[in-house]
Amino acid sequence: MQADTEQRKGRDSVWSAPFVILMAVNFFQSMAAFMANATLPVFADSLGATASMVGVVVSSFTLSALLVRPFAGPAFDSFSRKRLLLIAQGIICLSFFAYGFVDSLGVLIAIRLFHGVGIGCSGPLAMSLVSEYLPATKFASGISIYALAQSFAQVIGPATGLYLVDAVGFSAAYFLAAALLVVAMGGIFAIREPYRERLPYQLKLSRMFAREAVGKAAALMLIAVSFSCMGSYVVLYGYGRGVADMGLFFVVYALCLVVTRPALGGLADRVGTPRVLVFGTICFAASYVALFYAQGLPGFLLAAVIGSAGFGCCAPLLQSMGLASVGIDRRGAASNTMFTGLDLGMLVGPVTGGAVAEALAPAAGGITGGYGLMWLVMIVPALGTLAIALGWSLRGRVQRR
Repeated sequence: MQADTEQRKGRDSVWSAPFVILMAVNFFQSMAAFMANATLPVFADSLGATASMVGVVVSSFTLSALLVRPFAGPAFDSFSRKRLLLIAQGIICLSFFAYGFVDSLGVLIAIRLFHGVGIGCSGPLAMSLVSEYLPATKFASGISIYALAQSFAQVIGPATGLYLVDAVGFSAAYFLAAALLVVAMGGIFAIREPYRERLPYQLKLSRMFAREAVGKAAALMLIAVSFSCMGSYVVLYGYGRGVADMGLFFVVYALCLVVTRPALGGLADRVGTPRVLVFGTICFAASYVALFYAQGLPGFLLAAVIGSAGFGCCAPLLQSMGLASVGIDRRGAASNTMFTGLDLGMLVGPVTGGAVAEALAPAAGGITGGYGLMWLVMIVPALGTLAIALGWSLRGRVQRR
């Protein structure tokens, strides 16, 4: 009896060896990504980019990511996810290496487009692969714990990237990011992919995307529109406010994620994901109000604390809902659907946010004031996610009656 209980506990645990390895892979990949997210807007600005052009540079990789998705999506359920993930990581690694040689905005955008091909495949592949190792009873918390790797990377990545740019320049910083991707590829080699029934490769809409996950992807897209503006403009906004050490914003944001992600993921397993999503979306919107009023470092850190319970809660919970809506043989299509929603938000957000900031800059007394008003405008898409989450929560209460 005791042996059966221990075996059952083992099956209910998220901490399998492949899960831990994939978390480590996620950490190194995310470390490189956050280094780039914090430094590329500054790099583009140093090359003479306007605010709207910074948005184009930051979001251009999502265009190629979206274009590759219809062709790559069916492959996720037809071929080895491990091998495809290795190829995607290789593309990302080459992109970071190429960033080190950029000397013009045109070349930078071209490399970002190439980068997007790897990103378009890597995210959904890793998420669908890690889902194969999670027990059904710990699905939401497992995805949230897996996303903690991004939180730890966010503690170190942005500040490290900004420090390296100051210390050794943009090129050396991107070469080091490429080295992190090499380490991640080594981790992927180490895992053993579980057996599953593989579907034949077909370019059919039902194989590219999962209809069951579309609503969740739409909610993720709306909140991603707002969130992408934070990564694109918060450093420039902080510098405009006279805050020099903006790396601390990302450190505090990520440290709080370490607490909120597993806690809220576990709460979602107990009380239901829609209820927790409502709470997270409200926190996310409140953090943008805090950014609007921020005048010094304490104000920015307050926004980081509130925001950690926002997007950091909503993104993994929405993705867990999307993955759980289908069987394991269609997890690739579901993950592809969720990341398509995420990428659409990441594509639209920075371009729209930059245009809004430029348009409002004259009335706000300059581009820094324009960024401030942009935060308020970007609350609107987040309210759309809140409305969807409220609908799910109310529908769940009616069904229980």
